[in-house]
Amino acid sequence: MLKAVLNAYNNVTTTTKATTAIDCLAKCQRVSCSAAVSVESNAMCEMVTITTAKRSISANQVQRVIGSQVGAKVWKADDSDRPSPAVQLRNSSTGRNGSIQSVLINTTGCYLIKAAGARGGGNLLTNKAGGQGAQVSTRVNLTAGTQLSIVVGQMGGSTSLDIEGGGGGGGSFVYRTVDRLLLLAAGGGGGASSFTNGKPGETGINGSDSLGGYAPFAGFGGTNGQPGSNSPASTPSDSNHGGCGAGWLGRAVSPRRSSSDGERGGSLADGWVGGSAGNGSVCNGGFGGGGGGGSRTSSVRGAAGAGGGFS
Repeated sequence: MLKAVLNAYNNVTTTTKATTAIDCLAKCQRVSCSAAVSVESNAMCEMVTITTAKRSISANQVQRVIGSQVGAKVWKADDSDRPSPAVQLRNSSTGRNGSIQSVLINTTGCYLIKAAGARGGGNLLTNKAGGQGAQVSTRVNLTAGTQLSIVVGQMGGSTSLDIEGGGGGGGSFVYRTVDRLLLLAAGGGGGASSFTNGKPGETGINGSDSLGGYAPFAGFGGTNGQPGSNSPASTPSDSNHGGCGAGWLGRAVSPRRSSSDGERGGSLADGWVGGSAGNGSVCNGGFGGGGGGGSRTSSVRGAAGAGGGFS
């Protein structure tokens, strides 16, 4: 018995004109099918063929079992179950600058894509860790000749100073190059503060708010692909705020007040550059839209940066 998963790239053709198993195999060979089932008692021949992928999966594409009939004979091509080789993308860099990578799809089929956002920077002095990046996977039908753009998020910078936060981790993205259709997004983790671990990256369409316990310090996650936001004008003079993480649809509206604040992370139009840290700080946001951390001086505290992601 052969179990065939019928999705956007498999097709089962049934004909009743194959009176013998040899006739069925001959028909299978003519159409380059991957498997064939013959039931001579009722002159039935079923063939599984690989067809051009569709851009969407319909509700009737469900799992189906063939070859379970009494007296059925099943043949499979040698390579019918052979998966396409996996492609693992390299780290584009470390830090806030990187490059967008490209993958050309050579074979039409259903592809499993896995991605993880980068971790936020930590505070090494107080042993607080940056938030873990989100881990996301999806299956998508791709046609031969499709080119994908890949953004591999990078970790935010860490600090060894008291009262200073780490940079936000960059998000990881996979999208179709020709029309920028987003296929997958994995948010980066937030930078840690001196007192609290950073928040993890999000897998949904909305980013989470910051951990600030005092309202003027708070940063807010974006919604539906928009970037995060904060209120620089409300940040007290004894604090340098962290930069917002970028969203798929853009970077944060509010720039930093001065070079001591962390800068917002860049989005697609900005090449996904991570936000720069405040003057004197090494807590840059990671490539993939992570926000930079605010700098720490003798009398001013520095806040952590936010992670980049879908929102």
